[in-house]
Amino acid sequence: MTAISPRLVFDLRRHETRGRKTTCTLAIFVDGEAVWPVRGEETARLDIQIDDLLAHLTDYWKPLMLRQVYPIDVTPLRPSDLRRHAELRWTGLPSAVVELEEEAVSRFERAHDISHAFAGLYGLPAFWILRAGPVVIIETADRHWRLPFDDVRRALALIGDRICALLAAADLKRWEPAIDAWKDRNTGDAVGLLAWSTGLTKALAGQLIQEAILAAPRDFEDAAADADELRIAARMAGALPPDQIYAIIGLARQFPPRPSVALRNLAATCLDRVARHYGHAAAFLQGEVAAQILRNNLGLATDKPVDVFDVATTLGIEIRHATAEPPTLDGLAIWGQHHGPGVFLNDASGRILRPGDSTLTASPGARVTLAHELCHLLLDGDHAVSAVDVLKARMPVTAEQRAKSFAGEFLLPTATAGRHWGEAGHPVDRAGLTIVVEALMTSYGVTRSVAAWKIEHAAREREIDLSAVLDAVAPRR
Repeated sequence: MTAISPRLVFDLRRHETRGRKTTCTLAIFVDGEAVWPVRGEETARLDIQIDDLLAHLTDYWKPLMLRQVYPIDVTPLRPSDLRRHAELRWTGLPSAVVELEEEAVSRFERAHDISHAFAGLYGLPAFWILRAGPVVIIETADRHWRLPFDDVRRALALIGDRICALLAAADLKRWEPAIDAWKDRNTGDAVGLLAWSTGLTKALAGQLIQEAILAAPRDFEDAAADADELRIAARMAGALPPDQIYAIIGLARQFPPRPSVALRNLAATCLDRVARHYGHAAAFLQGEVAAQILRNNLGLATDKPVDVFDVATTLGIEIRHATAEPPTLDGLAIWGQHHGPGVFLNDASGRILRPGDSTLTASPGARVTLAHELCHLLLDGDHAVSAVDVLKARMPVTAEQRAKSFAGEFLLPTATAGRHWGEAGHPVDRAGLTIVVEALMTSYGVTRSVAAWKIEHAAREREIDLSAVLDAVAPRR
């Protein structure tokens, strides 16, 4: 008895003991390999009561399908790191705050770690499920995967349906309430669906709907589609105070929809090539590759600075800037059915306009931020995108790593930085590296941090580690 999806398989088999109609053995496979309860051991299976698994999937269906953020203000790379990050955060916090957050973390663990489904079975290896936009992070003790959301949803629905069939055959009268609850799993009120999909409190979600700031999800399918760019913006800003969430949604709302054929075609090209050749690569490498694809597509010379404002405008991206709250907001990108593509740059941010910057287009900080947002539009806009680059943003860590890498490589390729470093005699001392960094800043219109990072990357290709010296040249990079 196997619930099948192209990449995720819950392999459920009847127990060999006669009469145990609701006891089965379970193993989980990813890409044809047994990964749980024991990786690589297809015959290692767990005896389970199937109603336990059905109850877990029913009770936690909405968080499993809709939730994309962590319950407290931390951003671990994967769900298994949540408690470690939380414990570091709790050092020095008031005990009352720690108690509340500890309970929130525990609730999250009970929902998203499937090993909690099996009553009376302790010490099981974790099997994490957490949505991240169009993909779902699947994680075991020693590995993680990013599987398409539709695949994971289908796999969980199939195993739930299969369990219902087994329970009905065993004793329909006894199990009918559990079966009916499973069939009704998608039912929910609009406020609750918005709260789950944005990570906002139900009170704030209801307020945003009532004031027509956000559109209420029509139903579960609308919420699960995750295709409303303003709801995504609210989720990205969800850790901020309510007034700042309102302000950021307001900034996103100001962009009307506009033609974007050139950007859409280029995004499709970048996504396809990255997925086919670098789908399992580190996020920073995906960002560099995407930047190289864009540079090649646009025919940009490696020895000249890029006019990133002109590139964005040519691709149909509307660029706006103004002084806005909060000042920790650098910029945001939005693109979907009703808004964008657009990028907002915050003049109030110390990274956008600094003393000595003559214009926005000449500002290294503004140029780097715009390139950063351009990456979000190219690689994170599968159907709708809202990227909010602000302190405490809930942007996925991998998306931010990729965008940071993209911005540096697009404005200053590693090969170009390496050539300048070589022409200067490959200095390794602080004084010599400072001269090269400042020359790159002037020639290519990048920040000190970007110039330092690109020299470091070029040096690593020669197996030279300049990180410590460059940390002194560009502090807080």
